[in-house]
Amino acid sequence: MYTERLIRAPLLAGIFYPSDAGQLQSELRRLTQGAKTMPRPACAIIAPHGSLMYSGKIVAEAWSTLVGATPSLIVIAGPAHLPYEEGVFLPESTQFEIPGTLFSVDSGLEEYLLARIPALKKNDLPHLEDHSIEMQLPFAAYFFPGVPILPFLVSGREQRTVEAATELLQEIRICVGNKGVLVISSDLAVSETAETCDSLSREFIASLSEPSNEPFHGFDASRHSFCGEAAIRAFRTACPHAKPMLVDYANSSAFREHGDELVVGYGAISFKE
Repeated sequence: MYTERLIRAPLLAGIFYPSDAGQLQSELRRLTQGAKTMPRPACAIIAPHGSLMYSGKIVAEAWSTLVGATPSLIVIAGPAHLPYEEGVFLPESTQFEIPGTLFSVDSGLEEYLLARIPALKKNDLPHLEDHSIEMQLPFAAYFFPGVPILPFLVSGREQRTVEAATELLQEIRICVGNKGVLVISSDLAVSETAETCDSLSREFIASLSEPSNEPFHGFDASRHSFCGEAAIRAFRTACPHAKPMLVDYANSSAFREHGDELVVGYGAISFKE
């Protein structure tokens, strides 16, 4: 039982993405076909975490900007969508599983970070019930097979939480340097109409190039709009010279089955230093 508890099992296999490893690989090949690579790989990306049908093409575009990197570690930051206490949560699980792949968590680095930064928390509960990190794992396996991960969830938006995430990213940078890549899992605006969704999403994207690091006014906790905003703010503080570039954007309106269904914005954003 103890060993089982240390493996974070898939939550959404067969729902948001195929549960069959072969079908998943085929879908990833389809999504990445034609995705643009860069002359110099990005150091960090923002990618959404909807189902592969809704946002998989956008995620593929974001991850493709990392092609050419040779990371020894993939850092994946996601928001906690359920109302946990404020804080930054590292996992108790030593492995994360998706169909066909078992990722190793860099437990040595994790323990060092927990000892170094008292504000960090080690708790599996947020990880077991959230999908934001899981939806990046198929792409991690596809682009960088065998590379270990360091996943963490950011719960809440209080300044102390952003500061803890900032310190975490700064320490990782010191330990890993340019041998690590950062993936921030975040959707953009959530709104009643595609027009409002696009307007707010593009305003947020534009704000990434501005020096101010204040909370974005369009955030709506009840809808999980800009759900990764706290992690993004932490990254901007930890890496102030990283320059953003919008690679691709779409919204979910094409998949709405009912007129009152909310529209979600999806952006592929890469950063270079």
